[in-house]
Amino acid sequence: MTERPAGYQYTLVVGPDSPDRAWLESVLMRGGLEVAACTEAELLAMPDIVPPQIVILDDAHAREERMASFANLRSHGPLAGVPVVVLAYDADIDSFSAAITRGASAYLVKPVKAAEVVAVAHKISGWLRSSDRTEKRRRLRRPLLMRVDVEVTGREGVVPGQIVDVSGSGCRVELKQPLEKGQAVRLTLYGVEGSTDLSLGAEVRWQRQAPDGAQVAGVKFTGTAAVLAGRLLGTLSGRA
Repeated sequence: MTERPAGYQYTLVVGPDSPDRAWLESVLMRGGLEVAACTEAELLAMPDIVPPQIVILDDAHAREERMASFANLRSHGPLAGVPVVVLAYDADIDSFSAAITRGASAYLVKPVKAAEVVAVAHKISGWLRSSDRTEKRRRLRRPLLMRVDVEVTGREGVVPGQIVDVSGSGCRVELKQPLEKGQAVRLTLYGVEGSTDLSLGAEVRWQRQAPDGAQVAGVKFTGTAAVLAGRLLGTLSGRA
């Protein structure tokens, strides 16, 4: 892996030197991202590596070994606080939950579509570049990409959306329809095999339209939902 100057922005793919990793590198580069790749052992032997924007852990091991690799990445000094996306063949809720509760920003099941992995990388990169992501706020929140349905109390139907980041007390959700400040809502979160059977009560704290036209709402978990979310989403202390 070639040395890079301080401040260089790139995505780091960590995994065995394999056709899967080569495909992933190619897909990300075609998607407009600067990419570097190495094995886990090579990474851990580089204590002074320039921190990447995102790490993608491309892992074909069983869950226990994969989570050990994940822990090694998270504890490697230069990668402190760097969002990690996990790619794995395991399409079960336990593997998904193991990654998310330990701080993964997304979990993608292989074989993954090129467009999906590029979209996830760009989404997290955009989150990191966003002008309202001050250093303090970034310490209190982490990016988390997860499908969600929002049910508004007293209204029929649900509004589909995606969680984009999470804190210890709430999350931000991108939606196709706007919500209203003060509305009581229920969030149903979805993992790799559909519903995770996790339903959280929340209150809409604010609503705005993003520059790209998406509707974004900040919601605060209410009641026992805050404790449950903290356990299952691996959240930090902070505010929605």
